[in-house]
Amino acid sequence: MRCCDGPGIGRCVALAVLVALAGGTCAAEGPVRLTPDGRLKFSPVVVSGGREIVYVELANPTLYRLSRLNLADGSTVPLHADAQTSEFEPAFTSDGKIYAYLKTSGVLRVNLVIQEVGGAKRGEVPPADGFSGMRSPALAPDRERVVYSFHDGGRQQLFEVDFSGKSKWALTDSAGINNWPAFSPDGREIVFGSSRDGDFEIYRMPAAGGAAQRLTFSPKQDIRPRFSPDGKRIAFTSHRDGNAEIYVMNVDGSQQRRLTDSPDRDDYCDWYPDGKRLVIVSERAGRHDLYAIPAQ
Repeated sequence: MRCCDGPGIGRCVALAVLVALAGGTCAAEGPVRLTPDGRLKFSPVVVSGGREIVYVELANPTLYRLSRLNLADGSTVPLHADAQTSEFEPAFTSDGKIYAYLKTSGVLRVNLVIQEVGGAKRGEVPPADGFSGMRSPALAPDRERVVYSFHDGGRQQLFEVDFSGKSKWALTDSAGINNWPAFSPDGREIVFGSSRDGDFEIYRMPAAGGAAQRLTFSPKQDIRPRFSPDGKRIAFTSHRDGNAEIYVMNVDGSQQRRLTDSPDRDDYCDWYPDGKRLVIVSERAGRHDLYAIPAQ
């Protein structure tokens, strides 16, 4: 199937989804455009077995909201229709039943909220005093832990809480900034970005904390890593080519390969359940939309 773009995008995307659900390959020749509006977007997450994507979009000049895209018909709805403050960085459990997100509660103050889909709030982690807040929540496959990044004592570390937002403890203790954690499918490891060695690189460590293995050694930033559904590969954003592009590598850091090639920004990747595709945010001529790209 050719790249879906321009007029008729809704029909093209719907056909692409049907092909994928039937076990076929889609977008083998290039990216498939999933949204047509061009609004500023961040942090897409593939949910509902690959049938929906939850992402952040700029709804108006003062409000970022979580939106849910139905890939079957291209329709979008707000995840929280009554949200009065900005919301960011959604993360879901593998079964899609519990999710976490960040919610502003004041100027440069951000809360971490954990709740059931269509149900009650499970927990909340409030910001500390002053200008502070959590970043980049990741939910463990065992549905018991949330890992996030938090500025503490002049450094930004990874912390863990249970699903009630309690029992906080630190997973990292290093120089620099540690951010963008993501669990392996079996929950045993975490991959993340860190500037501990002077530049943002990708690291992997046990989910309980401990020694971290450095996976990338590029001269520019490598950030936002995500394990593939089978745990054998890691997709991430790299600036090594002068702008943001999507890369993939083996879980040990070998065979690093660029997947996108655009003069503009390609960023914020997440895997489809089949492991054959990624959803990304791509900037084209000043417009930001979701695209599905091959991961092979």
